[in-house]
Amino acid sequence: MGDRLTADARMLVLNRDLVRTGAGTFWLTAEGREISLGPSMATLGYQFAVPTTVAAVADGTGMDGSVLTEAVTRLEDLGVLVAHNPAGRAVTGTGGLFQSPLLSVAEALAGGTSDVVVFGVPYDVGASHRPGSRFGPDYLRRVSGSLFQYRPEAGSPTGMWDPARGRRVLSGVRLADLGDIDVGSVLTRNAEAFDVTEQLTSRITGAGRFPVMLGGDHSLALAAIRGVLRTHPRLGVIHIDAHADYAGPRQDDWRQDCHHGNFMGWVVGDERVERVVQFGIRQLTATDTEPSPKVTRWSGRSAARVPIDEVLADLPEDLPYYVTVDVDGVDPAFIPATGTPLPGGFTHTEAVTLLEGLCAARRVVGMDLVELIADSSDQSGLVAADIVLRTIDAATAGRG
Repeated sequence: MGDRLTADARMLVLNRDLVRTGAGTFWLTAEGREISLGPSMATLGYQFAVPTTVAAVADGTGMDGSVLTEAVTRLEDLGVLVAHNPAGRAVTGTGGLFQSPLLSVAEALAGGTSDVVVFGVPYDVGASHRPGSRFGPDYLRRVSGSLFQYRPEAGSPTGMWDPARGRRVLSGVRLADLGDIDVGSVLTRNAEAFDVTEQLTSRITGAGRFPVMLGGDHSLALAAIRGVLRTHPRLGVIHIDAHADYAGPRQDDWRQDCHHGNFMGWVVGDERVERVVQFGIRQLTATDTEPSPKVTRWSGRSAARVPIDEVLADLPEDLPYYVTVDVDGVDPAFIPATGTPLPGGFTHTEAVTLLEGLCAARRVVGMDLVELIADSSDQSGLVAADIVLRTIDAATAGRG
């Protein structure tokens, strides 16, 4: 085994299925078991937060070759470390959201391949309560085919007939899914996951496509919005959430302090964001948020109780908009599987009706859905997938 240390060129990485529960304890969600590590083994495991080889970490561990090799092998046997696939998780073929094709970035943005480009970000380091939203993207893909099956027959998608609306949904709209992006470290906040999300969203919008980011925790929306701003330097943000995620505008270092409960501070503090309209906010707080002329709030279910024209009055017509949806904006009776649920909130129908009305009347250039945790009953995933479906349909109507 001694030769393996220097000769082995395999890249290893911390298992994405690990949820850290303590300084040296982890829960392996895929197998439902706890792993306990001593300080030195935990430290060694963290060396692989970014994909790397055994040889590359040898100098910084203080272990000799045989001891290091034995320790790494032990971490592999425990399931802490797994082989890293540099190509990521997206593989060309079917199996994307709504059974769309899984393509590479180059394939998805080539020629007339796509109008809507989906990607997942399996990251929940910015969550402050219950983790697990890193598995949301794969969960949504799995259940979404029960609602809609993408059919790109002869290059012209036919959509599917909706008897409730008396028309076809997503007719002529081309879908592509990039799979889950490689977020690098699963333990580092606001690092690779943010950079790749911003760059990828920028590339998608720059190519004239409609990005759909599947989270992951809500802090990721900051990176996606920053990416959209590279193409659309004037932007409005439509925010559905039980929590304001905002105390006041901020322009300090988001890499130091940003998490899922405060990311909107940097969104509001960005001079390029001219309007933020929040819906569903109902969290109890010790003090109210700092007022901003940019921000309008429709608390609780108030937006569902007035004509859509009253809501649209807060959204200037000359702005493009980005839609960010935290699933806890919906009543947990409909979506219980989220990290910080709160009683009340929109019904499924109210949320869909609101989003359809907003997206049909304003130019929406991208969206995300975040904070979804896998639910064994699939109820939460089906409701969330329908919200994504209806939002994309309304935002792209007439583009196909």
